[in-house]
Amino acid sequence: MKKKIAAIVCAAAMLIPSVCICADYDENNLIKTINDAAAWKDEYDSPFYSIGTASSNLYITTLRRLGKSCDYESYLSGLDGVAAGYGAEHNAADMQKTVLAVISSYGDAQNVGGRDLVADSTYMRDATAPLSKDGCDAYSWALIALEAGGYEIPDGASVSKDEIIASLLSYQNGDGSFGGVLSTAAAVTALAPYVHTSGAYTITQKQTGWTIDVSPEDAVESALAYLSEAQMKDGDWGNLNATAMTIIALDSVGVDCETSPYFSARDGNALDGLMSYKNKDGGFSYDEMKSDGESTSYALCALASHLGFKQGRAAFFRLDAGDTISLAVPTPSPAPSQSQTNSGTATTRPAATPRPTATVRPASTPRVVTPRPAATPKNTMRPTKTAAPAPSISPSARPSALPTPRPTRRPALVGPVEMPGPMPTESPEPNLKGGGTASHKTGNGKTAAIVLSVIALLLIAAFVTLTTLKHRGKLKSNSFLGKLMGVAPEPPKTAARAHRRTEEHRKFEKRERYKERLKYNKRR
Repeated sequence: MKKKIAAIVCAAAMLIPSVCICADYDENNLIKTINDAAAWKDEYDSPFYSIGTASSNLYITTLRRLGKSCDYESYLSGLDGVAAGYGAEHNAADMQKTVLAVISSYGDAQNVGGRDLVADSTYMRDATAPLSKDGCDAYSWALIALEAGGYEIPDGASVSKDEIIASLLSYQNGDGSFGGVLSTAAAVTALAPYVHTSGAYTITQKQTGWTIDVSPEDAVESALAYLSEAQMKDGDWGNLNATAMTIIALDSVGVDCETSPYFSARDGNALDGLMSYKNKDGGFSYDEMKSDGESTSYALCALASHLGFKQGRAAFFRLDAGDTISLAVPTPSPAPSQSQTNSGTATTRPAATPRPTATVRPASTPRVVTPRPAATPKNTMRPTKTAAPAPSISPSARPSALPTPRPTRRPALVGPVEMPGPMPTESPEPNLKGGGTASHKTGNGKTAAIVLSVIALLLIAAFVTLTTLKHRGKLKSNSFLGKLMGVAPEPPKTAARAHRRTEEHRKFEKRERYKERLKYNKRR
């Protein structure tokens, strides 16, 4: 029996490790998932019930990119009142997402609710409340909103675009993050258009207090390395919003979240992680529980972004690009006939349309941002000097290494941060250390080994406990554990055993009567 128990323990230990199975999501799967999620939104969370919220604004943005029909005029009318009520106490990132919704509703974000919402939420925000009040996300979504509508920053603004970029770069930590996963993904999305068009910025890191030179390209590469290490074994990043925003960020810089070895974990890739939050009703949940509106909106953004990535469309938030992500089911090309095959005619697959680089704006709409004069700095967060975007300079002409960071004062937390090398121009994927294999997530392997060791110890402890209880006679022969441990059944009650119990009972009653007699004599 002990051999059987040992065999059961070994079999359980062998069945514990899971096998990594990554689903294959083609355009048909993505289109069906998008339609199911949109149907859930229309039934349970209509955007007209909460006009101006992040959930509704992102959903309207998704509908615009997908070319879906909607009562955009009514939604735009509701945004007039929302925009008019914004003040210094409101979050800047929420205002900037409203800018996206106004553009998506075919409105003028520079004249909505009687105000210029673009200026009030980005380059003139400091007139009421500084962008720094709302942290890193305010600078990220400011760049996304400006890029979405192709807005220029006029002279005399509170901040220039270079100062917004430099301020965003100053929030990056030594590990490549911009705070959490969600903020880091938003920062990568915001910096993607400037990866190959901007030079280095001299910034003062908020975490260390050191003044260093860093470019958007270096910052994006370091941020991608952080996101790769932060990915969990199921392919997600802990919750749906962070996972969805990471997929949008990867699509923005040209990294395929399905095939990239840097974003393929033990049990799935990034898209598998997103799909793990999908419920049977078609909606998405924040933490694999009940479907909710904001999580479904984030999921729709990510799904539409990746569908556009597969179709060679511009980045998801490039609302001025004019290319609509198609929801038409692609028809497979007919197979070559037997006669064509036998005739020796070479049948080649038509070349896929290359995806336009999201960081380069078409030549027909050149955009040049005039840097603000350096003579009017407002605070120490601003860079001591800025570099204007230089689209005419090819990425290969950039210096191969950054200059050595030069300290301006004793660092507040740690020493100077070692910045990674420049991102390789031939591949948009991060140049991570360790050979670039899919097994870069060593933390997941260590965690799995620890879990297996703990489970094995628990099984051994359970076996020892059951054996001890068996020897002490604590297990009943008719119970499941008793049968499992082979406990012998109790002997039947014979006449001799019954007589012995009767004799013991008689002696006990005799002793009790004697004690009662002694108590009676004492009372007398």
